[in-house]
Amino acid sequence: MNSMKKDSPKEADDSNLVEEARKTLIGAKDWFLEDVALMTAYWHDKMGYTEAWVDANWHYVLDEGHELVDELDEKEDVALLWLINHANNNPVPLEECHVVGAEVEPGSYRCMSCGHDNVIETKQALAPCEICHYGLMSTHDEQINKTE
Repeated sequence: MNSMKKDSPKEADDSNLVEEARKTLIGAKDWFLEDVALMTAYWHDKMGYTEAWVDANWHYVLDEGHELVDELDEKEDVALLWLINHANNNPVPLEECHVVGAEVEPGSYRCMSCGHDNVIETKQALAPCEICHYGLMSTHDEQINKTE
């Protein structure tokens, strides 16, 4: 009698699956590394082109750059305010919020904590709430602390 065991078909299938998985992973790794190399080369080419353009047009960049940066900063600020106001569902738009120490115009500034209206008579630095000493005020028309 032959006492040696033959490999079962299940073990052979399992080893084939492991080998196929190994090949797939090696292929995926190679594909990923090739893509990274292509992206890196593209980025270096793109940055090289940009640097060459800036070197050739540096006087234009210096002359126009400050205005462009200010314009972009203004657009980014508006976009950020819109995003924060809408994404967070803020009860008060941020552009209508004021913090202690900020220079404010005369008017009524509602405390964001207790809802007290702090009246400012002259242009001055905003002081904390007269009631609760909280440091965030609003000029927003709607009531902040509705109890309805």
